[in-house]
Amino acid sequence: MTTRTSLRSSWLPLIFLATLSFLVRWVYAGAERIVWGDEPFYMWLGRNWFRGKGYHLSFTSHWDYHHTPGYPFINATLTLLTGDMKRASDWSFILFGVWLVLVIYLLVRRIYGEKSALAAGLLVALAPATALLPLYWGTLTEPPYWALSFTGVLFAHRAFQRFRMRDVSLAGIFFALAYYVRPEAVVFLGAMGLVLGLRALTRPPRLRNLGYPLLLGIVFLLVIFPYLYRVHEATGVWTISQKVGANFATAEGLALGSFRQFDIETWGLDSTGLSVRFFSREIAAASALDYILSDPIAYLKILYGNTLKLFSLLFNIHLFPWYLLITLALGLFRHAWNRERAWNELFLASMLLPGLSFILFFVQERYIAVLVPVLFIWAGHGLIELGQWLQSTLQNLLDPAHRSKRAASLSKRARWLPLGLLMIFFLVMTPRQADTAYLRGSARPVHLQAGKMLAPYIEPGDVVMSRYVAIAYHAGAEWVPTPAASIEEVLTYARHHRVKYWAVDGFEAHNLRPQFASLIDDPDNPPPGLELFLIVPDESGKEPVVIYKVLPP
Repeated sequence: MTTRTSLRSSWLPLIFLATLSFLVRWVYAGAERIVWGDEPFYMWLGRNWFRGKGYHLSFTSHWDYHHTPGYPFINATLTLLTGDMKRASDWSFILFGVWLVLVIYLLVRRIYGEKSALAAGLLVALAPATALLPLYWGTLTEPPYWALSFTGVLFAHRAFQRFRMRDVSLAGIFFALAYYVRPEAVVFLGAMGLVLGLRALTRPPRLRNLGYPLLLGIVFLLVIFPYLYRVHEATGVWTISQKVGANFATAEGLALGSFRQFDIETWGLDSTGLSVRFFSREIAAASALDYILSDPIAYLKILYGNTLKLFSLLFNIHLFPWYLLITLALGLFRHAWNRERAWNELFLASMLLPGLSFILFFVQERYIAVLVPVLFIWAGHGLIELGQWLQSTLQNLLDPAHRSKRAASLSKRARWLPLGLLMIFFLVMTPRQADTAYLRGSARPVHLQAGKMLAPYIEPGDVVMSRYVAIAYHAGAEWVPTPAASIEEVLTYARHHRVKYWAVDGFEAHNLRPQFASLIDDPDNPPPGLELFLIVPDESGKEPVVIYKVLPP
C-alpha cells in the first residue's frame, strides 16, 4: 500500500463519521422544541455579557456565580453569526456533537484499533443519548462539555503512553475549557491525574515522571484562576465549584424524591422576601461538608438512593440500553488481557468517575449521561468481536469442499452485520424518543404554546413571572422566577421586580404549590392585585397555563 493510499484510508473513516454525525444532528435540531431549564439562563447571560450589561440575569444585581461563562460565551458568539439564540444553541449541539464523535474515534483507535474505533464512533454518532437527547435536557451544555473533556482525555492518553510535556499541558487546557462549560470537569482532571500518577510510579525515572500529573493540575489551575478569583470577589469564598454547596443547600428534596420539598428549597424566598433562594446571596457560601455532618445518617440514605437511581436511569433506552451490556462484556472479556491491555482498561475505567461522582449529590439522566461515551467504547469494541465471531462461525459451518469465493466473501461481510443492524435500529428509533425526553411537569407543550400566545402582547422590557422559564423565553420577555410562597408574598415580590404578567401552570398549582390552586381552578375570580389575561389549555384540559396581569398596589 502506498503512503498516499494509506493516508486516504486513515482519513476516510473520519470524513464518513463527521458527515454522518453532522447530518443526523442537523435533522434532529430542525425539529421544534421547547427551550427550557438552564438553557435560557446561559443564553441571556451571554447576551447581556456581550451587550456590555454585565454578567448577570436581568432580575439579579450581582455577578452570576451559579453558571460558568463557557456556554454563555459559545452561545453569544454563535448568536453573532446566526442572529438567533436558539439557532446558536442548535449549531453548538451540531458542531460539538461532531467533535465528540471524532474524538472518541481517535481515542479508541489508539486503544483497540481502526475497526473498533469506527464502531464506537458510529454508536456515539447515532445513539439517542449523544445524537438527540441533549436537545431536550434543558441546558445544551452537554455537547461542548463532552467534546472538550474527551479531547482532554485523548491528550491524557497520549501522555499515558509516553509522557510528554506538550500532551500533558494540552490535556490540562482542554479540561479547563470544559470546566468553564461545566465545573464537574474537575473530576475528569482528578481521574486523569490519578491514572497518570499510577502510570508514573511504574516507569523509571519515577520521581521525574510524577511531575507530569502535577503539571496537569498546575496548567488547569492557571487557566481557571481568573474565574476562581472572580467568584471569590463575588462571594468571599475560594472554591473550585460554587455549585457544590448550593446543590446541597437546595437539592435534598430532589435526592429524596420529594419534588415539593425541592421546590421549596430551590424557589422559596430568602430572608429578604425579594429573592428566591437559588439566586440569593444567602446560599453563595453554602458548605457541602456542613450539610453532610449535620445528619450523616440521612446523607447515607441519600447515597443509597442515588446509587439505585443511577443504575435504573443508566440502563434504559435513553442512555445505555441493557442489550448493549452483552457487547460490552464481549468487548472487555472475549480475549485475555496482557499488561498493556490491563493498563488501557484501567485508563478507560477511570473515565467513569465524573459520571459516578453524581451519586454524592443527586442523579438525573443528563448528569450521568457522561458515562455513555465510555460505555460505547467497550460496546463498540464488543460489536466488532461479535462480528468476528459470526464471521468465523459461518466459515466453520461451510463445507470446505463446496466453499465458494462468494460464500467466503459473504461470511467476511457478516462481521459487520451486528453493527449495521444496530445502526439501522438507532436511525429508526432514536427520533421517537424526543417525546419522552422532557421531565414531566418541567417542560410541557403548553409552555411553548403559552409563550407564543403571549408574545404579541410583549413590549420591550416587559417581565413575565413564571416557575417555568420556557414561557417567558418563548414570549420574548424578560423573566423572573415565581417563588414558592403565599400569593400575598408573591405579589410583593412581583411588584419589586416590575412584573407585568404572571403565568401560573396547572401542574405547578396542583402538584407543587397548592396555594395557587384557586388561580387555576377559578381564574374568573382572582385575588386583589391580579387580572385575568389569558387561559392556555393543555392537551388534557386539566392543567392549563393561566396568565394574569399584575396590577399596581
